[in-house]
Amino acid sequence: MKLVINTAHQRIGGAVQVALSFIEECRRFPENEYYVWVGPGVRKALDETDFPANFHFQHFDFGVINLQKTFTINRMLREKEEAIKPDCIIATSGPSYFHSHAPQIMGYNLPLYIYPESPHIRSLSFHQRLRMALKKRMHFYFFKRDAHAFVVQTEDVNQRIRRALGRKEVFTVSNTHNAYYNNWKKLPPKLPPRSVDEFRFITISSYYKHKNLELIPAVLQELQRRGLKQIKFVLTLQSKDFEAVFGSDHNGQLINVGPVQPAECPSLYAECDALFLPTLAECFSASYPEAMTMEKPIVTTDLGFARSICEDAALYFEPKNEKAAADAIEHLLENTLLQKELISKGKFEVKRFDTPEQRAEKYLKLCEKYAGVSKNLKRAKR
Repeated sequence: MKLVINTAHQRIGGAVQVALSFIEECRRFPENEYYVWVGPGVRKALDETDFPANFHFQHFDFGVINLQKTFTINRMLREKEEAIKPDCIIATSGPSYFHSHAPQIMGYNLPLYIYPESPHIRSLSFHQRLRMALKKRMHFYFFKRDAHAFVVQTEDVNQRIRRALGRKEVFTVSNTHNAYYNNWKKLPPKLPPRSVDEFRFITISSYYKHKNLELIPAVLQELQRRGLKQIKFVLTLQSKDFEAVFGSDHNGQLINVGPVQPAECPSLYAECDALFLPTLAECFSASYPEAMTMEKPIVTTDLGFARSICEDAALYFEPKNEKAAADAIEHLLENTLLQKELISKGKFEVKRFDTPEQRAEKYLKLCEKYAGVSKNLKRAKR
């Protein structure tokens, strides 16, 4: 099978990690010819010299995408497709803004459009809601125009996408941690030496408003009021985002190590004690299985998507409530038995998810299915 893996439009975020993992795992399936359209997000972490001769890489950088730029994207990628003539195209995250001749399998990873009950939506102003509604309308247009089938990561998202887009061709392939977590290497520490009784929470994320990272300073203040001053939060933000959100008045209890390459993440987890994820909307977060695999307790928001992924392997708190978050953290710190129970439950829960290899195999079987359908239709027209 001649397959295009389209990441040309991807710049930042968790979708880049999904694409990277899929590209890496495709090496296990040498029977295919892979044409990888590499966007700026993937290029930063991809070592093309590690791949065999059946992988072909082409680079793109469209910058920040607007409506006008979608015409350029479609034209440029159409030219590339005509030269390659692939059997199928897969974009692990969409919209791709590309109307292909070959069948296109597209991932869906935009939670705010399908979780209107998110506390983040309720906090938006009228103008912000209007702007989001217009973006949603544009994105849904491209999803419907370009995708022959959709891939999502949970059954809940599957049902919501079927309703939102009015499509039946929606398949669930669970997300998981990257294969780097299976045989990770301890790297030189990114964090300073620990102080006495120091407890570190890690949040690996780029900056998005719905990630609700602004809650962390309020949680720290509440913990300090309770006399819990040994807690530190570790973040992986761009310097400009960290300074804009947190400033400099945090008494050293916020540590920003900057963006971290996927291969470095397991070692950073090992330097920390637990995961803190205050996010308000997700289709899936790989942080959950990552923490489970690295044997770190999880403290996160009490929302449906989080419970569907973590079930009993997390402590939950009311969204946007710093006192509730501090309660959960204090409860975790005071109870070492609870920490061990959460770790044990996490090791059990993570087995529910596909391995990176299984996920890639499911993607490729979908591609084979739709490539076969396309070939049969072409024969029928002759």
